[in-house]
Amino acid sequence: MNDTFTAYDPATLPAPVVAYLDAHDENRYADVAALFAPGATVLDDGKTYEGIEAIRAWSEKSSTEYTYTSTRIGQQAADDGHVVVRVRLDGNFPGGTVILRYRFALDAGLIGDLAIEV
Repeated sequence: MNDTFTAYDPATLPAPVVAYLDAHDENRYADVAALFAPGATVLDDGKTYEGIEAIRAWSEKSSTEYTYTSTRIGQQAADDGHVVVRVRLDGNFPGGTVILRYRFALDAGLIGDLAIEV
């Protein structure tokens, strides 16, 4: 994928991506986990989480470790199966503000892999 992002528009993104972002922002951990394929992985902060239970636990821990707001600021899609969403986090974590790239790979209508990167 190139580095060109368009404005965030949930109407143009695959449903599992929008559902994940909404569930994560609303601290609905079981809903987050249900959006992943059984063998899915999440890469976040240098750690890999594999499988539904590990992803559910990661989602809960990452949502409660700090207090923050998230703002979806851009997106790009290589195809229907690979999407990147840029999210700005502002909170009480070191640095206070960060822009992250959520790289989704979809698998049969579910999230197969998610990599969260600076």
